[in-house]
Amino acid sequence: MTKEKINKISSIGYTGDLSDFKPGQPNSKEGIIVRDALFIAPSRTYGESLMEPIIREIFGYIKPESGDSDAENPLNKKKSEIKSARVTTKRPNKKKMNFKSLFESISWESNQDVFSRIGKFNDRLERDYDANIQNIKRDHFDELIYILLYSEGIQIFRIKKEEINKENIRNWSDKHGRYDELGKSGQFNVKKNNILEHEEKYFEIFISYDSLAKISKEIK
Repeated sequence: MTKEKINKISSIGYTGDLSDFKPGQPNSKEGIIVRDALFIAPSRTYGESLMEPIIREIFGYIKPESGDSDAENPLNKKKSEIKSARVTTKRPNKKKMNFKSLFESISWESNQDVFSRIGKFNDRLERDYDANIQNIKRDHFDELIYILLYSEGIQIFRIKKEEINKENIRNWSDKHGRYDELGKSGQFNVKKNNILEHEEKYFEIFISYDSLAKISKEIK
């Protein structure tokens, strides 16, 4: 990555020490729109149609013609896979609820929207959540860019293909699905007890939704 590109990335988000970093909620109407859309949209829509173009714009990458990866560095032709995971607290176990009527059960369901469970970056070391980075095909890319979406903004990580293993990611699994061939498609999850490991090794930048709104306006 060129010095010019590094300076550009630093200007749109936070790249420093995260120990005392306390981001705030989006301030602009546009920032709130972006955050809400990313959490409401279906998984394929927010991951492929919304996040991938934003990440390519941030890093100055292009969309590969081959279609076997999500981004390509036009300078060295290196390919990147982009994976996103929304950080949400776990849904309470309904079976443990002592409802007195069906109406109480229905009322409870009406309050279980995703916005009531969006995880905060500031709580990432304390509250339970499970952000799964899945369907990772290591033979299709040179680096993996993975993103965690919080209520305050997005946290971006980058890891080289050869570093994706149990030595570097302790809960890495070489299988994503029940019928996957071993080593072809893997996965790992990020939780409160391992997030610091990812931040120490692979953290790239934290970007607010206000900034993402500005970036999205530049993408045609």
